[in-house]
Amino acid sequence: PSRDEAERLRGTLKKCRVRHFRDNGHKILLEDGFDLVTTIKGAGDYRRSRQTDYVLDFLPLSDDELEKAIDRDRLLTFATDPVMLSTLPDGKIVRGLAGLPRAGPVLLVGYHMLMGFELGPLVTGVLRSTGIHIRGLAHPFMFNESSDQLIPDSSNYDLHRIMGAVPVTAVNFYKLLSEKQFVLLYPGGAREALHRKGEEYRLFWPEQSEFVRMASRFGATIIPFGVVGEDDICDMLLDYNDLMKLPFYDILDKKLNEEGLKLRYILILF
Repeated sequence: PSRDEAERLRGTLKKCRVRHFRDNGHKILLEDGFDLVTTIKGAGDYRRSRQTDYVLDFLPLSDDELEKAIDRDRLLTFATDPVMLSTLPDGKIVRGLAGLPRAGPVLLVGYHMLMGFELGPLVTGVLRSTGIHIRGLAHPFMFNESSDQLIPDSSNYDLHRIMGAVPVTAVNFYKLLSEKQFVLLYPGGAREALHRKGEEYRLFWPEQSEFVRMASRFGATIIPFGVVGEDDICDMLLDYNDLMKLPFYDILDKKLNEEGLKLRYILILF
């Protein structure tokens, strides 16, 4: 259907998410390069049962989906040329991921740099090098249908769902560890990724690290990691304090964060 018809259907159907394909025609299902399964996964509509289960509903990435995820960060990777280092059991630091365990459960705990740009190359780099899918704990807004009305193009979050991100809840955290998954946690969450002027390399972690208790229950290996250099690639011209001075932005800000007010740990995917 056309854009107008899609908006009409969204207002009529109880559960409806709209995706625009600007370079495709009316016979999109017959066109090369369009994958209906990927679209369903990205919209968060794939189910293994009648009930939504973000942990168990996940389908591993296809080769094409991985290449598209890598291609999305290609310009950033070309400009910054990131390098991954890991620590071997004997304490030696080596280039690459030889020091990363190959069996879960594993909890990777790190801090966000500017806009969370490190996230894409990290997840795709680990997957391409080791075959390990890292499951991120993400802000619930990314999975809420209201995001379709509040942001210009909610399909920007589709890749994160395809990559296996789940809403950050205690239940999802428990399920991931019980399934011996590799879990990615940013205790500083969105506040850390969207830091303000003069807050480069600053942590915004809660005083009590409650994730340790859950990880210890499953005997998970906790791997702390860090990123260096990302906060230096550009200068920040506007921050949250500047945006709050714009008319009506405070209303939008309240709506965007209303479901995350009680969260202790959130993750934002760019």
